[in-house]
Formats: sequence, C-alpha cells, structure tokens
Amino acid sequence: MNRRRTIGRRFDAAAATYDRFAPLQRLVAARLAERIAASVPDPGRAARVLEVGCGTGLLTQALRRCLPAATIVATDLSPAMLRACRARLPEDDRLLLLAADAVQPAVAGGFDLVCSSLALQWLDDPEASLAALARLLAPGGTLHVATLAAGTLDGWRAAHLSEGLSDGGLDHPDPERLAAAGGSWDVETVLVAYPDGLSFLRGLRGIGADLAPEGRRPLGPGALRRVLRRFEAEHGSVASYRIAYGSLRRPLRRGVFVTGTDTGIGKTMVSACLVRAWSAEYWKPLQTGLDDDPGDSATVRILAGLPAHRLHPPAAELRASLSPEDAAAREGVAIGVVPGLPPPLVPGSDPPLVVEGAGGVLVPVTADTLVADLIAGLGLPAILVARSTLGTINHTLLSLEALRRRGVPVAGVVLNGPVSPGNRSAIERHGAVRVLAEIPTEDRVDAAAVERLAALMPALDALEPGPAGASAQ
Repeated sequence: MNRRRTIGRRFDAAAATYDRFAPLQRLVAARLAERIAASVPDPGRAARVLEVGCGTGLLTQALRRCLPAATIVATDLSPAMLRACRARLPEDDRLLLLAADAVQPAVAGGFDLVCSSLALQWLDDPEASLAALARLLAPGGTLHVATLAAGTLDGWRAAHLSEGLSDGGLDHPDPERLAAAGGSWDVETVLVAYPDGLSFLRGLRGIGADLAPEGRRPLGPGALRRVLRRFEAEHGSVASYRIAYGSLRRPLRRGVFVTGTDTGIGKTMVSACLVRAWSAEYWKPLQTGLDDDPGDSATVRILAGLPAHRLHPPAAELRASLSPEDAAAREGVAIGVVPGLPPPLVPGSDPPLVVEGAGGVLVPVTADTLVADLIAGLGLPAILVARSTLGTINHTLLSLEALRRRGVPVAGVVLNGPVSPGNRSAIERHGAVRVLAEIPTEDRVDAAAVERLAALMPALDALEPGPAGASAQ
C-alpha cells in the first residue's frame, strides 16, 4: 500500500507535464480506442463505461468521440490526474471522475465496457487484476486493455547490465501469461527516438514513470552517467516499447463449451456429467451422424435425466458421420451463421448452459469456420476433453494452443481413461492449465454412472473467479 501511495504521488507531481512527454501514451490510447470502436455494435447506445487509470484523459477523450451517449466512469489513483482529465473535457456531464486504485476500483459492476490504457503494468499481479476487472462486466460486456509488456526498454536494461548493474526496470507482464489467462492478445513494438539519454530520462520523469522497482535503490550520479553513455553509444538513445493489447468478452450466459482433442473422446459423457452436476441446460449447436445414432441431445437427456425444458434443439442436424462441413456438402445443406446462445429465460436467474461441440477443436464447420471459431463467437470458456493415455500430451497441448490463439479462455481439461499421473502433470505444467477431473473407464455408461461421475466435476463457481468467465472479443 505504501508503494501504491508513492506511485500516486509521482503521478500527482507529473500531471502538469504529462501530456508534453507522452507521445507513446497518446499513440497507444488512439490505437486502443480504435479497437474499442471496432468492437461496439451500437455506438449511439447509452452504455456504461469504466476506465481504469485515466491519467490526463487521453483515452477518455477518444472514448467520448466513439461513444457519444455513454456514461463514462473514469478512475485514477492520482487526484491531480483526474483534475487534468476534467480540464480536457470540462463540460461533459456524462463523465464521472473517481479517485480509486486500479487494484480495487470500488465501483459496482454491470459495465458494458471496462478499459485501461497503460496502467496494468503498474499493478503487482496483472493476471489477478484482469480477473477483477472482468468481474465488473455486465453479461455481454467487453474488457479492452493496453499494457507495456515484457521486453519493454530492453536497450535501457542492457545498458545497465553492461555496466554490471541491476537492469533498473519494472517487471512488465508477460504476453504469454496474459494470453493463458484468457482473451485475445496482440503485441506490437513501438520505437521512440530521443536526442540523447538524458532526454529519455526526462521523458520518464515528465510522466511520473521513473520510479525504481520495489526493493531496488536508484542509481548514484556516477553510475547513471555510465549507463546513459552506454544507452547512447550502443542503442542510439532509442527506447523500445512492447505494447500488448487484450480484449475479453463476458458471456451472455453462464456456462461452458465442451470440446475435445478428437472425435469419440468422451465429450457427450462429460457434458452429461456437467449438466447433472450443475442442473444445467444443454445445447448441441451442430449435430452430425444421425444415420448411426439418435444424436447427442437424446443421449444427454437420458444420461443426465434432463427435463425437456432444459434441452435446446440443434441449429443444424445432419445425417452423415462426418465433419459438419462435409456432412452439409453431402446433403446439399448450407450451414449459415450459427445463432447466438439460447435466449435467457429470466435475466439473472438462468441455469448455466453446457454447449457441446462437434468433433475436435479444429474440425471444419464451414469453408471458413472451425469449431474453435464457433467457441470464440459464442463467448463461453472451454472445457477440453482428452484421453489420458499415450499421445494425449501432444494432442492436448496443440488443442490448447489453437483455442488460445483465438482468444478462447480455457476453464480446464478433463482426462478420460485410466489414471495417468505423468500425463496429468505434463499437461498442467506445459499447458498452463488445470486438470478439472479424471474420469475412469466405465464398463457401462448409463444414468447411474453419470450420476456417480458427476460428483467428480468441479462446481461452476470454481471455474469463474477470473478471466475464464470472459472470452475473446
């Protein structure tokens, strides 16, 4: 908390000079605003917006241009920064300013948009902070952030290390860890050239960003001069910044999308267990193979003892046991855009929804859509079902990579088959994922077996503390 107060005082002192030394911050705010504008379906809607770490209002002003009817709650740790933000938009009666810490903004949830530009890197636990911000979203709401990322100011750090000194920089968030936490992430590198090293330092001080990392003492004058000379001679006084842009969307409904590493992997049994454990609704958007069996909807209804009102009909039913793309082509059927989630029954009190995919993560749905794209579009976190036996590590890690590349948050993995501690450990370590349950091989899969196995499933609330409750936008 003392460090948070120190950071606040630094930004208080820099409020008057911030804009003059903030070309990078201005550029990033503009690019983040472009991303936000591209994701808003109705810019004229009276949306509720939370901006965390508004500073002098660079992003706030851009938000007002693209969301003219929104109520914007702009927060910052620094009262002086808030005053500068108000000075930028003096007559905006739909702009509310609040002195608040980004770690705990102290606002009620239900925002249509939560956003933050270049504030996340100042927080001790960026992944946990993203989780907290995601919880402030209304159903269907989006979170957009930009943060400095690992690799920022590599030349400045190298100049320190060349002089045998601590690198002197903040530990910026790792983009891969941010991506593993959920959402869609892009990284760009921005180079800013300065006349000399001293101008670079003045720029940091002018925006209040020259605070030494916690536990590290500032350099003395002699050491600082040596580092500046190295920075000028070896790096041309060019500062490199890696900027990570992330977006998450909170699902319209609570629930999960059950997918797999392969066909016949046990998705339907796991779906039935989740439906039983959570008293959930079930939806199979794309059903193939009706020539060979009655379909997964009928199977889940029997296995989970599912009442008819909690079973949603498929959006497409196809007879051949092929991918949806091939089955549709064989029958001369065009699969259109799969509709969104089944509508809520009573807002705020709906049962959770379990959606089951067709085949594996990269099975084609149409000529330009895979199952993973469908998951991302529906906005639900995924549960990946995998076999527990030899070969599962490779298949599971590839499937996790495909999901995360599309920004799909992964709630966890369920292993199906004989218990294999080695495979479980490897998947958790290399996949940065939690194995939610291990389902043993069953001689007979019936309603009694599903009732027993449902007890192995985690509670839905245990899967929703962080960005796993949100998805890529």
